[in-house]
Amino acid sequence: MTLADRNLKVLKAAPMSPLENTLRQIRINAKKVELRLYRLFGGQIINFLHIPKTGGSALKHTLKAAPETDAYRIHLRGHSCRLTDIPVGDKFFFTLRDPAQRFVSAFNHKKAGRSQWQHTKIEAETASLKRFETANHLAESLFSKDSKTRQAAEIAMNSIEHINTFYLDWFVSKEYFLSRVSDAMYIAFQETLETDFAQIKKVLGLPEISSLPVLNSAKANKNPQSLETKLSARAKDNLARWYADDYDFLAFCKDLAVEINARSLAA
Repeated sequence: MTLADRNLKVLKAAPMSPLENTLRQIRINAKKVELRLYRLFGGQIINFLHIPKTGGSALKHTLKAAPETDAYRIHLRGHSCRLTDIPVGDKFFFTLRDPAQRFVSAFNHKKAGRSQWQHTKIEAETASLKRFETANHLAESLFSKDSKTRQAAEIAMNSIEHINTFYLDWFVSKEYFLSRVSDAMYIAFQETLETDFAQIKKVLGLPEISSLPVLNSAKANKNPQSLETKLSARAKDNLARWYADDYDFLAFCKDLAVEINARSLAA
């Protein structure tokens, strides 16, 4: 599977008019100029890399209320922004999550009919969501001995938005990440986000009263609780094989987080 196959480019179902597109581009260009001037005059920018379904929506909702602190200008990035898009010298932080749980969250997000984007594989995604009833059903179908079931599962994994992405889509490789490690300010994890956010507030210089939205609120982008989230042993094993590189990168980041986070808190 190539990076192009997993590209996150998406378009809204209703295309923008020429005027809307022009105004959008003006806003984007103005933002770029603003950030360049901020850097030119010695300001420090810190970017939040938003990897889908890792708790980033809750974090961004809170950070929008404080776009600038005494220490940083906080730039909240979209899903398509990768580490290579962030200038060397700009700081960055991000969240990660167990890949199998990220898979379940992404599947249920789409199964619930959320994020109806007309991306390049929308037809295959729609068909796959009709074929597979639950995340567990899809995961168990991976590597099936039945060729039709296996092929259908592979099409689903390659077409359903967010499921068809991998952590290295944002970081290129462990070697590239290490070449930018001096700019890394914090690595958080969805499973410990409340605790991590308490430290992120200190790193960024956010007000002590800042808090994450309630877990089950719309602001946290939480899926409906009625959707099935359990995975069988077979499903977990299959996902461990499919997302082997993600699990390797997650372990790599957990090791690095100890040093990176402690360094930022000390500073």
